[in-house]
Amino acid sequence: MFRYIKQAIKKMRRQYIRNRVRRNLPKAAPSVAEAILPLDADTYTITPNQLKGMIDENKRFILLDVREQWEYEIVHIEGATLIPLGELPRRFREITHGIEIVVYCHWGMRSLDAAFLLQQLGFKSVKSLVGGIDQWAQEIDTQLRQY
Repeated sequence: MFRYIKQAIKKMRRQYIRNRVRRNLPKAAPSVAEAILPLDADTYTITPNQLKGMIDENKRFILLDVREQWEYEIVHIEGATLIPLGELPRRFREITHGIEIVVYCHWGMRSLDAAFLLQQLGFKSVKSLVGGIDQWAQEIDTQLRQY
């Protein structure tokens, strides 16, 4: 039995070396910062408390939900506009230029992608909600349903 295991390990090692020589494998994985977005997190993110302050001050901004329709139907922040991330490249014209945009999703990853995309499309003031609606429900509106 050990002979079969040794043979399998040798075969995997040979295949790994072959792929490495052919450059089929990356030499190193990107860092978390590189893998997600080339954005300065402090400049392009907003905390749930900061968003709550904007709402309380009646500040003019667009609250953009980039989750899927079924997620939006489960729970959403009042006043949010739904444009799923996959539809954003063709529907971005529905968003008014010149107004601050706060983007949120479930946990905050898709909204970072959306914020980066909107920046690339020429929107100047775009922020992603840290922790998404999940963190919002934990810290601000504890009555919201979590999923």
